[in-house]
Amino acid sequence: MKPETASAKFDEQKAAEGLWKVKLAQGKGFFKIGVEKKHGEANSIFLEINGSRKFEIGNDCDTCHFWFKCLHEPRLSTQKKIVNLPKTIHLPRPVDEAMISEISPLLDLLEKGEYAVFETTINLAGPYDSEDEGSYFFNSEFMEIWDINDPKEEGLLSGWEHYECQRPKLFRHSESGVLEKQFDFVIPLVPRASLKEENVRLYQQMIQNGDRPRILMLALYQRAIPESVKRGHTKNLHSFLAGFVLDGHHKLAAYRRAGVPAKFLTILSQKASKYFLLKEEGASPRAKLDERLAALVR
Repeated sequence: MKPETASAKFDEQKAAEGLWKVKLAQGKGFFKIGVEKKHGEANSIFLEINGSRKFEIGNDCDTCHFWFKCLHEPRLSTQKKIVNLPKTIHLPRPVDEAMISEISPLLDLLEKGEYAVFETTINLAGPYDSEDEGSYFFNSEFMEIWDINDPKEEGLLSGWEHYECQRPKLFRHSESGVLEKQFDFVIPLVPRASLKEENVRLYQQMIQNGDRPRILMLALYQRAIPESVKRGHTKNLHSFLAGFVLDGHHKLAAYRRAGVPAKFLTILSQKASKYFLLKEEGASPRAKLDERLAALVR
């Protein structure tokens, strides 16, 4: 699918160095974050592609952890680009107004709403299959914080492969004594078996020679405060940056093979993100989320 026009109608504003806010007045909704309202229950969040639900990506509960589950295989092809973007977005340069204009054909495929755009770096581990006990969802600290005995019984196995960060980013909260660990997830929309080996090798060689091509992903940030933290039973808190790869699957595999931290041009959905606060953090989740995103820019 290619858009009929490369001009998305949006307003952009610089929120911090390297962090931009974009408000789309309209969009084609080819990639769409859906929220299913449930009476008396937490609302479920979904990733829809071309009108079809493909992934369930947790819910908006203030005490629930991040997770994702494949509902239907995305069936995107690396042989046919969803949208053609200028090669200039891969040049070593900061995210600025000009770059946002250059990715407007991709923005035009999203639904209307508010997004943050920034570049971040993730040192990848994986890929992990659904039942791989080396993945985060089998982490003993994760299970302890959210009182999980068996990820399989809790329905946490995704049915789809994913990458994770090798080490979490740390944020210390001196007033409460809480140590927050941010875990990063990268979820491809094209399986490894569909990639062209020669393309992966080409990007791997480029990366080993010093190039850092950007991978584009549609992301969300989820930070809930589990009951164990609210009650002071634990001083460990986990937060999550997760993204679905929109363009750059061969680059993703190449970065992992090369053992080099990967560059991601991130379009973060405000609608899909939740950022609940610790007691000492005040009463402005949006401002605190912006502060966190600015800390991830690199």
